[in-house]
Order: sequence, then C-alpha cells, then structure tokens
Amino acid sequence: MGLEKIDPFYWFDRFWFRYVGRPETIGEKAVYFLGEVVYAIALAYVLYGILALALHTSKPAVIVASGSMIPHLHIGDIAIVEGVPPQDIRAPEVNLDMNVYGKPLDDLPIHVIYNQNGVAVALDVNGQRIPVTQKGDIIVYYNNVFGKDIIHRAVLKIHARDGWFFLTKGDNNTTNPTLDQDCHYGMCVYVFPVPYQYVYGKVIGVIPYVGRIKLWLLGE
Repeated sequence: MGLEKIDPFYWFDRFWFRYVGRPETIGEKAVYFLGEVVYAIALAYVLYGILALALHTSKPAVIVASGSMIPHLHIGDIAIVEGVPPQDIRAPEVNLDMNVYGKPLDDLPIHVIYNQNGVAVALDVNGQRIPVTQKGDIIVYYNNVFGKDIIHRAVLKIHARDGWFFLTKGDNNTTNPTLDQDCHYGMCVYVFPVPYQYVYGKVIGVIPYVGRIKLWLLGE
C-alpha cells in the first residue's frame, strides 16, 4: 500500500475522477473544489466523533480562546481532552460533610488567601491551609452562567455529600489572579464550585496554535 493512500483526499479523488471525471473547465474545477470542502468538513466531523468515543468525552478537542492559561496554553492552541472519573483528576482533595451544589464560595468553609499583589496563593479549608499551585490537572468545564467552555486548572477537589466539585483558576496571574469562583472582586468566571457533571475531562495533550485559523474565521 503506497503512502499516498494514507491521504484521505486520495480516496476522494479516486471517487470523483471515476464517477464525475477529471475537472477541465473553470466551472468543473469550481464544483470539484466545492466537493473537496464538503468532504473535508464531513471528514472532520467523523474524525471528531471517533476521537470523542476513544477519549470518552463529548469535547475531545477544544480551542484555547484567551490568554488566561499562559504560559502553559496559548491562544489558538488545541487542547486534547480525555473524559475521566473525578478520582483521576489531580488536585488537592478535601472532604466537606455538607451539600455543595449551587452554593457560592462565601457559603462554604473555604477562604482564599491572597499575597500583597492580589494573587490567590492558598486556601483555608476548615483551618487547613492548602497552597494554590499549578500542579493540578487542567480541566475543561461548561460554564452555564456565560454559556461557554472554560479551560482552567483544578486547584481544589471537593468530595461533598452531593458529589464531586472543583475550584479552578487560570495560570496567568496577570489576567486571572483570583479563583474562578471567588467573586469578591467582581472578577469571578463561575459563581459556584464546578460540579463534576459539568466537566468534560482533563487536558492530556496540546497541538500548538493550529486553532488560530478557526478563531480568525469566527472573528474571536
């Protein structure tokens, strides 16, 4: 089997040339080009579906649209996401003997500690001090307040009576000095701890900058 057969457009060309014919005129070339575009879009959806099944998530690839995760993720990077159980998402873990769903941070025994520059550096959970670091997994979750997906790092994993929840933060301390869930400064990204059912998965790989083309086409 020749290497050219690995190219998916090889099979498109074989089908087109056999059943439609080689394009000769400008009109035929235009129709051929349109066919290639439709084929490419359909192929992309098929491959995306296969990737979703393989990685156990409905969002196996997500384009980074902001600089909130610099220096680890940049605008236009494509994050590859794997759906995993909450136990497989790395982050400091605490147990809270209470229901957490739908409660803002102020209603939980969790207090954010900031340094002199206004950057969150630790969490006080029932008197236990937990550093806010960049060692946890980067997760993708659905923000139902703004209706969009967020790619940020899990800095705390909460095991509560009503399930698993996450506190998250962007790595870029200039644009995202606070936790996503800390609304004291009016900068909160998400009002409540993120329920596990809103998490698509954790980032397992990155394809640099390829997504910039789509961001440019969408005007983002």
